[in-house]
Amino acid sequence: MSHRVTNSLGLRAALMVAAGASALLSAHGAEAQENPLFKRGENVGVLERPRPGYEALGIRTGSFVLYPKATFRVEYDSNVFAQTNAKPDTIYSVAPQLELQSDWGRHAASVRLEANLRRYGKHTSEDADTWALSGKGRLDVSRRTTLDVRAGHAERVEARTMGAYAVDPAEPIQYRTDNVTVIGRQEFGRARLVATAEVAKFDYDDGSEPGGTVIDQDYRDRTEAEVSAKVAYAISPATAVFVEIGAQQMSYDETTPINRDSQGMTALAGVDWEVTRLITGEASVGYIHQEFDDSRYGEVSNPHYRLRLNWYPTPLVTVGLTATQRVTESPLADSPAFMARTVELKADYELLRNLIISGQILGTEQDYRGIDRNDRRYGAGLSANYLLNRTVGIGLRYKYETLESSGANRGRDFDDQSVSLALILQR
Repeated sequence: MSHRVTNSLGLRAALMVAAGASALLSAHGAEAQENPLFKRGENVGVLERPRPGYEALGIRTGSFVLYPKATFRVEYDSNVFAQTNAKPDTIYSVAPQLELQSDWGRHAASVRLEANLRRYGKHTSEDADTWALSGKGRLDVSRRTTLDVRAGHAERVEARTMGAYAVDPAEPIQYRTDNVTVIGRQEFGRARLVATAEVAKFDYDDGSEPGGTVIDQDYRDRTEAEVSAKVAYAISPATAVFVEIGAQQMSYDETTPINRDSQGMTALAGVDWEVTRLITGEASVGYIHQEFDDSRYGEVSNPHYRLRLNWYPTPLVTVGLTATQRVTESPLADSPAFMARTVELKADYELLRNLIISGQILGTEQDYRGIDRNDRRYGAGLSANYLLNRTVGIGLRYKYETLESSGANRGRDFDDQSVSLALILQR
């Protein structure tokens, strides 16, 4: 058995142990309650608001509730291969989902199994079946202390819009992910500590060019580990200041002929506050540093920032703005990572109690290390979700995405649009 397979099996075993421990720990303890010093405003977002008469009731099984759901979707995509020379197609998909949630007075646990079966009308090489299994549990150690454990495994295919290959594979690249996250929260009067540890494993299958030549993807197999600690102090019921420190490590299974391993750290200081009665958010600035084991890639040392704002102009409208940056793994063989800077604006409007209109505008810049390439991605989306009753819903969605690549090692540009109609059945 290969070293990579052994590591994957070991991590999956850890996932099961963590999920089991989380469920067992949920048998004892005291219920944690939200500290009003860290609760920002009385507003509730449109998507988080309860909808009596339109929410799935589920199937009760003892102290758990099972929520079955299936989404049937028909989609038209104007550019299924994300090429300059666009080729359209119609896509038919079925996405079943089962979620089991606890219904306890204290603690919480849930398990979700979901899949997506996609079939293309003309370009059957793009047909794909993906699935994911995830679980999470919350242990209320005391009114001031909680422990969250999350774990999951997923079988995915890589989107053509990645634009990462000199010659496109005959079929989309398949890959697997395993992840475990542990989050601990502790409050001390006006202070709160949140500590997070996360490990994620990525395993890619090789692809093949239309002529049969193998496209090696083993160089992308890796383990990502990240830890962070955030200390916040509430100076008033409407404002808290905080400091957050994080460390990241990317360790690749293959380190020859190119070593893509890197280590980094982030530091942020900011404020979490209720700006006005209708605006809440978080803003922070600091420093980000990433150092690569291969000196050819140099290092990233930049000012750092994170912004999240929510605006509630009326009880029926929620507007959100986020701006973030982080060092992200690159799919390119000659570049280990890129700095991604993203700005997103989204809005949700409750036109009727059972009709939600949502819109989104997104922009991302990707600055690659080790090569002369800079990508700018822009996207927009508009959707409407109509609930007929507790069990039936209809969804309409439009998406637009464009990529503009520049530099001596630039990729290809493309534009892609899609529109879809979905029937949603739930219990």
